[in-house]
Amino acid sequence: MSGENGSNARLDAILTRAALTRPQRAAVIFQDITWTYAEVHGRACRLAGALAALGVQKGDRVALWAGNRAEFVEVLFGVPMLGALASPLDHWWTWKDAQNALVQIRPRVLIVGAPQATYLQGHDDALRAAGIEHVLHLDDDYPSRLAAATPLTTPTPVSAHDPAVVFFTSGSTGRSKGAVHTHASLTAAAVTMNAELEIPDGERTLHFLPLFSSCMEHLIPLTLARGTHIVQSQFDASGVWEAVLKYGVTHFDAVPTTLRRILEVAPATIPATLRSISYASERMPPQLITALVERMPTVEFVQFYGMMEQLCLTVCGPKDQLRKIDTVGRRMRGAELHLRNVEGQVAGPGEDGEIYARSPSLFAGYWQDETATASVMSDGWLRTGDLGRFDPDGFLVLEGRVKEMIKSGALTVIPSEVEGVLLSHPGVREAAVVGVPDDRWGEAVHAFITVLPGASVEEAELKSFCQERLAGYKRPKVIHIVGDLPRTGIGKVARRVVREQAIKAGKT
Repeated sequence: MSGENGSNARLDAILTRAALTRPQRAAVIFQDITWTYAEVHGRACRLAGALAALGVQKGDRVALWAGNRAEFVEVLFGVPMLGALASPLDHWWTWKDAQNALVQIRPRVLIVGAPQATYLQGHDDALRAAGIEHVLHLDDDYPSRLAAATPLTTPTPVSAHDPAVVFFTSGSTGRSKGAVHTHASLTAAAVTMNAELEIPDGERTLHFLPLFSSCMEHLIPLTLARGTHIVQSQFDASGVWEAVLKYGVTHFDAVPTTLRRILEVAPATIPATLRSISYASERMPPQLITALVERMPTVEFVQFYGMMEQLCLTVCGPKDQLRKIDTVGRRMRGAELHLRNVEGQVAGPGEDGEIYARSPSLFAGYWQDETATASVMSDGWLRTGDLGRFDPDGFLVLEGRVKEMIKSGALTVIPSEVEGVLLSHPGVREAAVVGVPDDRWGEAVHAFITVLPGASVEEAELKSFCQERLAGYKRPKVIHIVGDLPRTGIGKVARRVVREQAIKAGKT
């Protein structure tokens, strides 16, 4: 990698650099496996050699459909050594979901874990129709192919703006789309994340969020920092604390949902090694971040805001967690943001608007889908689909997704405002607010809440609580008290599913 600003970078050079400079440092710890950086780099080179022997060339795609495991690192960095594109798939997907993605990118090789391999049975014709020539099983023929392969010694030449990885969107509003990132955009994101989160050399990071989504903001940046990746196959709140103690974890990344559960089982004394916790993905309830900061005074909390199409947009550092509690922070270095109103004009000071963004980490478009790309790009700016405003200090306040705004009569209801009121009730644990079709008002406000352990909350009580704090058109018409909220694979509330449940409940 010539330089670390993304201008002349290649993704796999990040791993090569770590192997050259810290060869004996533990790179990956997973269950009973510990691999040094020299070993991981060697495995990535052998994987590249094995794939080349199968006919993979520059521009080809190699998909990985598996849960969190050690091999994730070598696939992410080994495939680009050939100039090919790695594409990690959601390991919670059904076969139908996976087929949709495979048909889009037509990978020459598909690498699968054990659970996902069972989904492929009986679908040989569909695999061939998706252009897949070889399927490698991580727990079967993959190890032997790696062992027998001739390592790739000279990476295939690429330009910084050649595509390197295809990440699939969550599909929360429809079909998942393949977001293409280049060597330059991923390297730029890694450099920016390391600088803004102040990640030191040798960080020991615990990964329990799914790597298919979190690798962009942490697996790649932490490899640039030559950190140790301690990988858990799935999230378990108690297991997080056990790992922190066992491996001397200094940092982990989370979402508000997992942080709430981690806080509920936190030990009496927070391990001294734990330096930092970063979080993103969805709006952080003020009550939760306040409780986290008070319970873990020696830990620095850092919030960042971005998306699959463009990661590095804003950051809220430790000193601003409570001071700017309703914001997602200031602009990251290199990021440009502005707001546009419904007429497409730049919003005035203090006005709400859709967030437009651009930075060196901007994606290159959706895979072979010019129409979808054009729908989110405007003169080089990404239309984020998020509604927000800037406070007097330039910190960004997220109001929610533009498509999630509720139109009740001629008035707009911001779901996050109603959720904030519900979350301020002492018995409410989580809240999700959606708009449901209504004959009179166009849309009616429906709320779904979960209750804190040991608390007892009734719908009438919550409606009275809202009546004192919200204008009439903002108050939930119906409040559904449920055991849990449906979520996407990365832990965000699946609002589309919540809305479908509200509509269904209204018909019964």
